[in-house]
Amino acid sequence: MKIKTNSNLTSGILFFIVSVILRVMLPAQIPTLETTEVTAATVPSMLIHGMFFCSILLIVLGIRAKEKKEYIISLARLKEPEVRQMLKPILYMLMLLIYAIILPYVGFVIASLLLVNGVLLYFGARVWYFYAIASANVLIAFYVFRTLLSVSLP
Repeated sequence: MKIKTNSNLTSGILFFIVSVILRVMLPAQIPTLETTEVTAATVPSMLIHGMFFCSILLIVLGIRAKEKKEYIISLARLKEPEVRQMLKPILYMLMLLIYAIILPYVGFVIASLLLVNGVLLYFGARVWYFYAIASANVLIAFYVFRTLLSVSLP
């Protein structure tokens, strides 16, 4: 299958969809009982609206652009080095998604240790103390939030 588009249009549509989904989800995710103008949902709402308006701008720029690149979508292209390189960020985002899914079930410490060490392993860190430093950061963050700030983590 061949598609003619440009990156502005594609990313504009993608972020438009994401911003609409986030805007619909926001009231359920951050319930606020405050009656003041600034609540817990103010900053996330501003960021989502900014994403919405920037995505509209990208869509307009993408439609007005004269240069459109032709993309060929097929399974055979997965073997090309250029396409394989583009899969790295997708796999990284998948790791973050798995982290978000397992976090409530296994807790902050285990999920975070799996994430930081998995990311280091994925990107090919070979020095052992990188893993030790990342693991220590997770444990220090847990200690600071739990003990010093009295904030419970999942």
